[in-house]
Amino acid sequence: MRASRSENSRASGKASSYLLAGAALLTAAAFLLGPINRTRNELQLRAHGSLSKNLPPDIALAQAGLGTFRALATSVLWSRATRLQNEGSHFEALRLADWITRLQPRFSAVWSFQAWNMAFNISLATELPAERWLWVREGVALLRDRGIPLNPREIDLYRELSHIFLRKLSGSSDAHHLYYQRQLATRWQALLGPPPEKETAKPGSWLQPVAEAYELYLESPGNGDLPLDRFLSAVPRAAELITQLETIGAAPGREVLREVAAHAPGKLAEWIERNKEAPEYASLLAFLRARSLAKDYNMDPRWMLALVEGDWVDGAKGEKIPLPLDWRLPEAHCVYWASLGLHRSRSLLRPDEYASFYCRSNLLNALNLLKDTGQLTFERGGEIYRRLPAPEFAPALAQALKIATQKYPGIYPEPEASPPAPSGK
Repeated sequence: MRASRSENSRASGKASSYLLAGAALLTAAAFLLGPINRTRNELQLRAHGSLSKNLPPDIALAQAGLGTFRALATSVLWSRATRLQNEGSHFEALRLADWITRLQPRFSAVWSFQAWNMAFNISLATELPAERWLWVREGVALLRDRGIPLNPREIDLYRELSHIFLRKLSGSSDAHHLYYQRQLATRWQALLGPPPEKETAKPGSWLQPVAEAYELYLESPGNGDLPLDRFLSAVPRAAELITQLETIGAAPGREVLREVAAHAPGKLAEWIERNKEAPEYASLLAFLRARSLAKDYNMDPRWMLALVEGDWVDGAKGEKIPLPLDWRLPEAHCVYWASLGLHRSRSLLRPDEYASFYCRSNLLNALNLLKDTGQLTFERGGEIYRRLPAPEFAPALAQALKIATQKYPGIYPEPEASPPAPSGK
């Protein structure tokens, strides 16, 4: 039977009312979207806008390709990576771990677990110290160069990174920890050289030019030109030094810094001897060091300088306790990443208390080790590696323990007063 005209009109009227109601709801939702997004930003419930827009192309492509199936793909890859690792196929497991971090770049537990797994588990699958050091370095680089830049406010990543430096490189949990320490010292000896033994100027004066070069030529975006171009525009006479380097077949980079630290005979040594008194030579070294710190280690020389000058102290107004850090030591890097994590988490409404506590614990342990063995003698290409007590770290350790006692009174006891000095000798 055909529907009557009145029934058709009633049906079309209902459909029109539904469409109008749906349009009204969509309009209301559009008006509410702005306040909702503002509230999410105020409550820090989503990633920073610039981070969301400037994802690396490979990660953005992986997210766009899988869409809502990323969680399922992550679970499958994680299960397969665990099976491959148990079977001893560590490089295949590493490749899958790389895919997992690309699929879940904002999930901090993925980064911290994979880094810990490489540094503490996979590294033990071989007895060769060079191969173990490779896996430890990969774990450090995963957090330092990729995880933290994508998640700069996730203090859990700083906790894990400082933990690797403290337990794997500094502690004796690994039989080859002394090999790791020598390798780290060799790299940083080439980059920054040994810290000055006796400074007549303020603490950190040797790091000041590096921090200034970082701020002037690397942090500021400029007009789209490269950092080296900005440096040469500000110090035009340095172009002559770079031309001389190119003439002898050396690029202005880490090779020059290694030669400055090594003092070995050769063409580069002659170039250094010929130009070391020129002011643009010191400017070029500062720029090369700042660029290597930013590019190769994702480290900010300004925070390194702040630590050395004593601006790391939190909870104390105007108080400064300098840290004479030797960056060839793993404890110095533990202090850097633990303190940076605590510093960046101060603005969070709901910081991770577990990670904050262990960041502070890593900082305390590193300062304690520096007090006992924070003076390094490193000579003859790494043949001599001797660590001696550095009592100048005692005030910083006492202040850090005082702050920890105030924040966690049920865990850290009140520091006992120092006993009176005995009379006589």
